[in-house]
Amino acid sequence: VALGKPVTPVSVIGPTLLMTWLNQYNSHCQEIIHHINLIPAKSLIDECEVPSPKTKRLLASFLEDYQLRKFQTCLVRHCRNAFACSVVHQSGWKVVFSGDTMPCDALVQMGKDASLLIHEATLEDGLEEEAMEKTHSTTSQAIGVGMKMNADFIMLNHFSQRYAKLPLFSGDFSEKVGISFDHMRVNLNNLKTFPKLVSPLKVLFAEDLEEMEERKEKRELRQTRETESQFNDSESTGNIKRPLEEVPQAAINKRLKAN
Repeated sequence: VALGKPVTPVSVIGPTLLMTWLNQYNSHCQEIIHHINLIPAKSLIDECEVPSPKTKRLLASFLEDYQLRKFQTCLVRHCRNAFACSVVHQSGWKVVFSGDTMPCDALVQMGKDASLLIHEATLEDGLEEEAMEKTHSTTSQAIGVGMKMNADFIMLNHFSQRYAKLPLFSGDFSEKVGISFDHMRVNLNNLKTFPKLVSPLKVLFAEDLEEMEERKEKRELRQTRETESQFNDSESTGNIKRPLEEVPQAAINKRLKAN
């Protein structure tokens, strides 16, 4: 009871493994389990096994409380138990949140015709190999996911700490793309105004952008020299390496499992 009123348990949608941590916290720190209703994220994947009666009851109550028509999840290409989610309101809008992930076909399918896609863009364009190793997305990859799902608007977030004030803008930025900030609140009706902020932000952080562009140019020059050196070495030995884009999907999946 809080302020004389009964406390309604908080609905948490996540991996069932989360209960292990919550139970430990409950045992050693503070009793909280009775304040939490866990809805397994895997039970909200389309065409999954029929959830238990308890889960169905909790989900129905959750949807009713927040006036939602549907809440759906899908596994994404990151670590184990990494999920994206899609929320459809009774009024018709649909918001999709990627969480941490590489470009993911399951996310594209789940997010078809979204009103808003919130997608991580950890790294700038040109760092695709690093993004793959860390199972994240670049700016253009994130925008590409939104275009494939035909999202009305794409909000990029989760930028690497190397972009302390502003991420590098790729050539794919358009009137359908915006960037988010910590503690930002936005109304769906105001999304179209966000692209207008790009030019003022570039002016405000011109020095930072110039510094990042210089680092990018130096990195690209270094990569070009390394590629030329490797090619020359390969020519001399008759063993030419395949370019990055020819790396088979099986090799990528192997890296993901290793992580």
